[in-house]
Amino acid sequence: MEPSGKWPVNGVYRVEVSGWDTDRNFFVEKTELHWDETHGKHTRLSHALRKGSVVFVRLLQVVDVEQSRPIAYEVAPVGNRPNEFRLKQMSPRSSEGASQPR
Repeated sequence: MEPSGKWPVNGVYRVEVSGWDTDRNFFVEKTELHWDETHGKHTRLSHALRKGSVVFVRLLQVVDVEQSRPIAYEVAPVGNRPNEFRLKQMSPRSSEGASQPR
């Protein structure tokens, strides 16, 4: 869901969000992702999440199969608005400093 010639940065996109809510129940929810240069990516969910929770977001309106892969985001609440979250894309951890498999 990064900017490309096919998708303008500003817009509203139908997405599927999945993750674990505050009760540790796994959920999958269809909603809208709002994306603009001023506020970044944000969405409203019917599930309560803790700050720093990880969710996976997948575009539903895809032009290219590559765009349908889920992307991991960290959530942060937006002010006092219940169940509205700002999304920050997570980066893969580098192999340096990562624990070695046993």
